[in-house]
Amino acid sequence: MVSERLAHTAAFNLGFFVGVGSRGETDALHGASHMLEHVLFKGTERLSAEQISASIEAVGGDLNAYTAKEHTCFYARLLAEDSPRAIEVMSDMLAHSLIRPQHFRSERTVVLEEIAMGNDDPGDVAHDITARRLYGPSGLARPVIGSVDSIRAMERDTVVDYWRSRYRADDIVVSASGAVDHDQLLEALAPLDQALSARRPPLEAAVGGAPAVAEPGVFVATRDFEQLEVVMSWPGPALLDPRRSALDVLVTVLGGGMSARLFVEVRESRGLAYTIDASEIAYTDAGQVSIEWACAPSRLQPIIDVVRSVLDDVVAHGITEEELARAKGQIRGQTLLGLESPASHMSRNGRTWLQDDPRSVADIMAEVAAVTREDVHALAAELFTGRPTLAVVGPWQEHTPVSLG
Repeated sequence: MVSERLAHTAAFNLGFFVGVGSRGETDALHGASHMLEHVLFKGTERLSAEQISASIEAVGGDLNAYTAKEHTCFYARLLAEDSPRAIEVMSDMLAHSLIRPQHFRSERTVVLEEIAMGNDDPGDVAHDITARRLYGPSGLARPVIGSVDSIRAMERDTVVDYWRSRYRADDIVVSASGAVDHDQLLEALAPLDQALSARRPPLEAAVGGAPAVAEPGVFVATRDFEQLEVVMSWPGPALLDPRRSALDVLVTVLGGGMSARLFVEVRESRGLAYTIDASEIAYTDAGQVSIEWACAPSRLQPIIDVVRSVLDDVVAHGITEEELARAKGQIRGQTLLGLESPASHMSRNGRTWLQDDPRSVADIMAEVAAVTREDVHALAAELFTGRPTLAVVGPWQEHTPVSLG
């Protein structure tokens, strides 16, 4: 358990970070982590689904959860004076949910609707295509939510067994921030720790350890939309790779705002797209760098050509001292401003402890400050000399020629 007491706030933020995500699922369990996130809200012996929500909402608080590829998080925010409610309710959910068959069936329908919503979102579809092509046989290649086939075939007892074997005390980090008393919280969580410590470990280790194998090329999903959604990606550094700070600077220079190179060249100078962004994602042993935009079909190749020209220039000449200084200032400001809320402290602490990332915010800021132009230049040359994976979603004419440069 990790807690951070923050002055001048009446809020109490509590998160349970479970080391269970979609990358560790077998084919038969694809989507089980996300399904479990849903059904743990459906009631315990003491509380119905409505009572779980009402107990937190009645005091103006929020209770929610999300599933990622490498972890699941249940979190609450409410006044410190009401913190016993969150501790009691969330402990009950994690250890004593009933997961009744009728609730499992109804929630299966909800998840299938969620999958349909994602299939109607061109950005979601493009990123799913990118993941499949970038991460090859790794569990990172599959969508967190599961597939229509895997969710329809999933049985309630399978998910219950998954919960009982994977939600163990050794696999959970509890993070709290705000007006929190560490010793009192530790004492209040003792019954949960005892209940989860008694659970048996799984008979089989989680899967998903296969190395990512990127597949460059153009991959299309035809949809009846007005525009194309485009994601251009390359493999990138993993979470604790020492080049991550240089990557932060590079991504910021390329697509971190309206003064970034790609926005200036694509939007301001040529008016080819409303916006264009660069981003990076890091997992424990893999990562990716992406450039994303939406455009009319006729502008796809012109934008690719501009993007390629910008990247080729960075590979050949690097970035300027002015760009380096501006990117460092932008990263510092965005990082520190992003930690203004107690909830952001809870979230960051929970994730970093779960990921065995020992770096403090000050450590990360020092790493960014130490980045040189040479660091960024070398990384750009390593990343962008290879052919990218290009995912395109939208109206597509068969046999449309696309050159990636």
